[in-house]
Amino acid sequence: MVVLAERLGGIESAATWERESIRDAAPRTIDEMLAREPSFSLYRRQSAVFGNPTSAGVSLRNTGATAASRTLVLLDGVPQNDPFGGWVYWARHDASALESIRITPAARAVVWGSQSPTGVIQMNRRPLFENLHVIKAGAGGQGTHAGSMVHQIADADGGKSFSFAAFGLRSDGFHALDASQRGPIDRKLDIDLWGAESGFAWRAAPGVTIEPRVSWYAEDRGNGTPMARNSTEALDLSLRLTAEHPGFSWQLAAWHQMRDFASVFTSVNTARTAETLALDQYDVPGRGTGGSLVFQRDDGGRWSFMAGADTRFISGETNETVGTFRDREAGGKQDFAGLFGSAAFQADALTTLNMAARFDAWWLHDGRRTEASLADGQILRADALSDRNGSEPSASLEIHRRLGEGVEAWAAAGSGFRMPTLNELHRPFRVRNDIVEANPALDPERFFNLEAGIKWRPEEKLGIELAFFHHWIRDVISNVQVTDPAEIAALVGTLPPGGSLAQRRNVDEAHVTGVEGRVEWQPAEDIRFDLTGVWAETRFSESRTQPLLEGKPFPQSPDMRIIAGGEWRVHERLCLFAGHEYGAAQYDDALAARRIPDYTSTRIGARWMSGRGIYQVRVENLFDAEIQTGLASNGLRTYGAPRSLWLGAEWEF
Repeated sequence: MVVLAERLGGIESAATWERESIRDAAPRTIDEMLAREPSFSLYRRQSAVFGNPTSAGVSLRNTGATAASRTLVLLDGVPQNDPFGGWVYWARHDASALESIRITPAARAVVWGSQSPTGVIQMNRRPLFENLHVIKAGAGGQGTHAGSMVHQIADADGGKSFSFAAFGLRSDGFHALDASQRGPIDRKLDIDLWGAESGFAWRAAPGVTIEPRVSWYAEDRGNGTPMARNSTEALDLSLRLTAEHPGFSWQLAAWHQMRDFASVFTSVNTARTAETLALDQYDVPGRGTGGSLVFQRDDGGRWSFMAGADTRFISGETNETVGTFRDREAGGKQDFAGLFGSAAFQADALTTLNMAARFDAWWLHDGRRTEASLADGQILRADALSDRNGSEPSASLEIHRRLGEGVEAWAAAGSGFRMPTLNELHRPFRVRNDIVEANPALDPERFFNLEAGIKWRPEEKLGIELAFFHHWIRDVISNVQVTDPAEIAALVGTLPPGGSLAQRRNVDEAHVTGVEGRVEWQPAEDIRFDLTGVWAETRFSESRTQPLLEGKPFPQSPDMRIIAGGEWRVHERLCLFAGHEYGAAQYDDALAARRIPDYTSTRIGARWMSGRGIYQVRVENLFDAEIQTGLASNGLRTYGAPRSLWLGAEWEF
């Protein structure tokens, strides 16, 4: 069932977390654990606990030029990216309910189509027919406390099971704005979130399992001032039918996702003593309905095959009040249909070939933008956008070979695409006094990917991995700075004091080139060290409409990130651990004018196992380093979480 949901076949993952490592990490949210893999990052240097959800998309290896996710996130094969914006609500996934997490890089992810041009993150729940009871609680810095429970009851013959999970987290947060720049109006980034999930599994016939599931999630966030807040409510329904027979398996899946998002942006005066409403996105609904059918053939011979089809129908809009004078409604629909197939061939005892191909058709329709006066209801603008459609091929080829005792090498090439989200096409947003406008004329991004790597284990206790990658991106979507006064007037009228304007636009060509490495060393049975890092150079290489972009790096994309860690099992029940992270400097804008300095962060902790419980204490950002996350055009500096203590306990019965 896992192979069918992941569509992996014989392909290996770039990084994997199994049940024990997930339990030991004890993350508040899944992204905090994944961030210990240098190739993974959200758009800003911020955990999803405190970051705005619209910046919680993933672009592995710096391959995204905006906050939109270029990585598809799955739970048991069902997409978890927001249907309207593509971002991910990481806090709704409880680590104790997961059996494994895998990261699949770009060239191996083409069978998933749009949303996966830079890779796929696969989350899988615990086995369906095991009895399971988990209770978890935690508390720590910034007035944060959380709790969750997972229960799964299976009948004696393993033919039926029922599961239920619930969770919640609350935090008073911290002041994100630099202390020297704060005023009476500034508040902490507080958050309240909660959710629940229920599922049923029935073995309807030998090898045939039916699994319906429903989940609900809600959150409410403060963004630093009394009026600036955002909230989300989400309801997901899914159904999977899986049949497993010797040498042949198939899975039918269907899902429906409903999202209701709201966000308020304000303008704060220079003295930071008062704020006024700038943009109230009071109703931003998103809906996504999809399904897939996957077949796998693997009889243990030299060939194995996988093939299938999937489809997804997305709709969404933004209803918003612009200041006190205008009401706007903008949105549209996206439809996708794709056919895919992959094959693995065991050429000999040392060599494996993996091939994959996919063909997608897409449609953009019912696009519109209507604006009316708040004073008298007069229609100020009524745009009916032209429908568009197209098709996109994707393909990849990978060779994997054992070169000798303890040495493996692989190389891969592929090409994929990403459609702009409805959020990019229709929804503007604002950060402080910096405005980013939507663009309904955006074209798909096209990725061409090359990867190669080697794994070497010179001895049982030492492992070394090295990977090289290069990505060409055509029509990459970026927030392009608008400096022409006539364009500014046409798009937004006037700018706030000290503010700037950008618009989402296609840039002709860009590239990402890098090296990823890992060293794992276990000098003694109870001691382990690891060192991981990624260097990735990003560049806009051609931009005919905005030549100032050429040669500039992607915003929020450091060219280097290194993480070192270690564990010492002092006693069979006690483990001490520590880690240190470095991130290079980066820029907050596409023109590389606003530089964010590099940072370091240290964490230490201890883990104690007793009976059915595991207890953890850790300190994040031990030396209380200032980790800058943003620099606005008016000079306002924002920072990530300060030093934070976390105490956690988990009991499994």
